[in-house]
Amino acid sequence: MIDFIIDVEPLVSQGLDYNAIAEHLSAKTSSTMVSNNCKYILQQSGACLTDPVLINQRTGSLIEYYKTLDPASEQKALIAWFLDEVFTGDQIRTNEYPISVQFSSVQSALPENLQPVAEALVESAGGRRLSVTVADIEAAKQAHDQQEVDRLAQEEQQRLEAEELQRQHEEEMQQQILAEEHSRKAQSLWNIHIAPLMDSIEGPVTDGAVWQAALQTMANEWTA
Repeated sequence: MIDFIIDVEPLVSQGLDYNAIAEHLSAKTSSTMVSNNCKYILQQSGACLTDPVLINQRTGSLIEYYKTLDPASEQKALIAWFLDEVFTGDQIRTNEYPISVQFSSVQSALPENLQPVAEALVESAGGRRLSVTVADIEAAKQAHDQQEVDRLAQEEQQRLEAEELQRQHEEEMQQQILAEEHSRKAQSLWNIHIAPLMDSIEGPVTDGAVWQAALQTMANEWTA
């Protein structure tokens, strides 16, 4: 499966079109080729043997093929570069563009007797994924775009829900504040108009009309 952000977008930012990206994704290996592994494969297969005395002298089926190539050809230049990386470097990044496509190009042009060697080199780097087409990339782009739409919609929904929770919280706080104000006001009016009727020096007031008048005064002052 193609991950548009990981597999495609970095190459788009480099100016590659979908055709070039599809070629790269089809050609790339799962990981880099480790030089020591490549050296072992080349030597075991007889494709490239190093003279034990003349260190820079190499022979083998790949060398024989190399000698037949046009000195000015890209194929010859790439094989020379590859062998130099194998015998003097650490790794060959066949999992990255443009080496992925370059190695694949060299491999496809190799004679039949060298194809198994090239396949062994590819397998040493984890092999390749199935062939990738432009349609696959376009489908990955559509899936990514839809995921972005869904993500933004989810974020907007979460924002609205958070705003609603905040509004409800603020409303509850205002109601709590108002209730406390009413409680304080009621207590103050009680202390002024009702408490004296119960704590009178002459004793509690028992006249209902006085109580009614006091309550009415509280009501009038409440709405004033």
